Amino acid sequence: MPPPARSTRLWVECVLIALLLPALFGWLAQRPGLQEANLFVYDRLLHLRRPAVDPGIAIVGIDAKSIDALGPWPWPRSLEADLLDRLAPAAPRAVMFDLFMTTPALRADDDTRLAASMARVPVFLPVRFDAATAARPQSRFLEPVPTLARAAAGVGHVNLLVDSDGAVREINRFEGDGRRQVPYLGMLVAARSGVDLPATRGHAGERGDGWRMQGRFGFRFAGTAASYPVLSFVDVLRGRVPAEQLRDRILLVGTMTDSLLGDDLNVPARRFVAPMPGVEVHANAIQALRAGRTIGFPEGAARAAWMALPVWLVLLLCVWRPQAATAWVIGMLAATFLACTAALAWGALWLPPAVPLLGIATAGVLWSWRRAVDALRHAPP
Repeated sequence: MPPPARSTRLWVECVLIALLLPALFGWLAQRPGLQEANLFVYDRLLHLRRPAVDPGIAIVGIDAKSIDALGPWPWPRSLEADLLDRLAPAAPRAVMFDLFMTTPALRADDDTRLAASMARVPVFLPVRFDAATAARPQSRFLEPVPTLARAAAGVGHVNLLVDSDGAVREINRFEGDGRRQVPYLGMLVAARSGVDLPATRGHAGERGDGWRMQGRFGFRFAGTAASYPVLSFVDVLRGRVPAEQLRDRILLVGTMTDSLLGDDLNVPARRFVAPMPGVEVHANAIQALRAGRTIGFPEGAARAAWMALPVWLVLLLCVWRPQAATAWVIGMLAATFLACTAALAWGALWLPPAVPLLGIATAGVLWSWRRAVDALRHAPP
């Protein structure tokens, strides 16, 4: 047994390592490098349990075929009104427009006509994010035209979070300034299926301009681009799509890749396939909300505990049985990665592994170095 002075110094050094390592790597986790490492692992684990496409969701696509038939974009809003009039007898569950209608129509009566058509079908419209500028230091949401906003079944944001590698994986349930928090539009659409809106909004993040974001969630992708059924806008408009393909479905109206309107996004499978239209990203998010299978992210104290506890535990094990330090470190590395994998696959919780894994490995190296120095210091001459 080591002398009391050596034992005291050992514990002091272990406590310093236990306090400093998680804090250091927690800070580094927000810097390039560890972020990309976490995303690399996340993307590969995300596809372990890929869901089947929800048959209750379809896309009404503004595609090349529709533009060739109906003329160049933008179209008059009378075409959206005609679309809703065609959809109404089929009684879809909801229609979500992934199109901004924040400026009045070129023909004044088009907005009035579209609002009248919206009264026949539950329609959900997006607000448009308007970023802060030098002249206006506060970001804001631009609302749909008042006539349309009043006729809509719901109004919400459609902001998608872009990670450091340029891919979309998460959405905030609520966003807004200090006065108003706007819900994610897909969450309102999912509520049409009986999904309860969250009672709490979760951890709040805030940008420098005071913009608040709450309730971040991730979602699995049912497949690559074009996994969901796409009904051409012009085919639906002209009655070529049977009512059975529309009835009781959530229909998302948005632009497709071949329209060349520039709404394609990188998604976790970007390394293997083409980008995905934004409207299909929303289809995946709504499917996850409807199924209650969104992915959560630890925040605050839970996130700090996940980064620190594995480091503390491996240090305690090394102090308890120092002769097995290498085995403890290897075992804790394996256990931490398995916990990360199981939490995402079966618990729908993402525990980023880079910080705890690096912390465990560094703690093992420091422990071995400290033991070697101590042995040399007390070796007989």
